[in-house]
Amino acid sequence: MKTFIVTIAAIILLMVFPMQNVQDIVNSHKIERFDEIVYSACQKARTDGRFTPTNISQMKSSILSEFPDISEDEIIIDVTTSMKYKRFEFDSREAINYKIGIPIKKIVNLGKFLGIKDEDNRFNYIMEGYVLSEAVE
Repeated sequence: MKTFIVTIAAIILLMVFPMQNVQDIVNSHKIERFDEIVYSACQKARTDGRFTPTNISQMKSSILSEFPDISEDEIIIDVTTSMKYKRFEFDSREAINYKIGIPIKKIVNLGKFLGIKDEDNRFNYIMEGYVLSEAVE
């Protein structure tokens, strides 16, 4: 009986590793999908010369539909909304800056079992950079 109890305890402890591998794959998929949404919005902003309110709302709705565990208040969006025009040589005035992020809420699977609080078992994934405007004056 003692061997049986030890074996069951060992199996339960060893299940943490494959379950964490699955959680890593899920988080990787979330990040890849978020990257696709932001890339699409950035390319639209590039052709429009800025992030338009329509572009921002479409990006928000795409994020909210793809990630049902995220509320609109948790989305970080800091983008250039003023018009930028293309120059015929590189100029920083044509850069459309963006900083867009979402929370990834479950980093460690079985976090409660391991004593990790829900507030500590999350991070904000932020994409930050710039694209050059293609809008001509």
